[in-house]
Amino acid sequence: MDQWVFLFPGQGSQRVGMVQDFLDHYPQQTRDFFGIAQKKTGVDLLKLSLKGPEEELNMTYNTQPALLTLSVLIYQIISSAISFLPVAVAGHSLGEYSALVAAGSIDFSDAVFLVRKRGEIMQNAVPTGNGTMAAVIGLPDHQLKPLLQELSLSGKVEVANYNSSDQVVLSLEKRLIPVLKEKAQSQGAKKIIELRVSAPFHSSFMREAAQEFQSILSQISFYRPRFSFVSNVTGDYANEPVEIQELLNQQMVSPVQWKKIMDRLYQEGYRKFVEIGPGNVLSKLFKREYDQVETYSVQTVSVLKEWMKEASKNG
Repeated sequence: MDQWVFLFPGQGSQRVGMVQDFLDHYPQQTRDFFGIAQKKTGVDLLKLSLKGPEEELNMTYNTQPALLTLSVLIYQIISSAISFLPVAVAGHSLGEYSALVAAGSIDFSDAVFLVRKRGEIMQNAVPTGNGTMAAVIGLPDHQLKPLLQELSLSGKVEVANYNSSDQVVLSLEKRLIPVLKEKAQSQGAKKIIELRVSAPFHSSFMREAAQEFQSILSQISFYRPRFSFVSNVTGDYANEPVEIQELLNQQMVSPVQWKKIMDRLYQEGYRKFVEIGPGNVLSKLFKREYDQVETYSVQTVSVLKEWMKEASKNG
């Protein structure tokens, strides 16, 4: 069977209705997984994912367990249908938890509990409306640093994600968004997009949150992953449970090194990538960076079945 790498999306990929197709085609599995999630969180995430309201789904403490549950559900549908194991897994931010569940490094119920707590802590770290995140697309590297230095004179701003050669995401004070748009576009940025998140993650805004989260993380059992796992913090492989646990905590205050992850996986010779969950952000990033790769985004049942047929053909 071909060597496929599984990619798991993070916050920002959520949308109301994202579970409907899977509920229609896999009703029992969908209700089972979201039932576990409801027991661990006290929230009917299935109803929220199906009907919204969008503002409530977009709250970090709801988004994170909802996305995790859907991604793990899709992974389990794949593994039960074709007994398929990826050669490696990686997840973007929250997606790391989905990747680690798939790799057997953490139990699903523990992961749901963790990301709910993580979401609550991160949400409370900065008053709602004070902080945000924004993608800067098409700004050359040599212009990014002086832009950040200029913006920092007016307030707090840090790089939160290194997503690709031409895209970074910033965590910053919300009041700086108009200044960012003006300055970045005047220097040649193609686009500035404020993200659908409720706090500025992967930055020093989260320092106190990370300290609080550490005590919760330490209560959870982690295991060696069954296949290769690539960390957001380092852009490199991590295998030891203690190391993985520590990296998950560091992730809250460290930028996501997605560009490094893509480079590492490509340099290892991997050319086939499937995104497990809603949206196609990670697939598009990979394809833009390396146009020779083959990507799928299994956010619908039809694409999921198409991909499973393709993967099984070479088994």
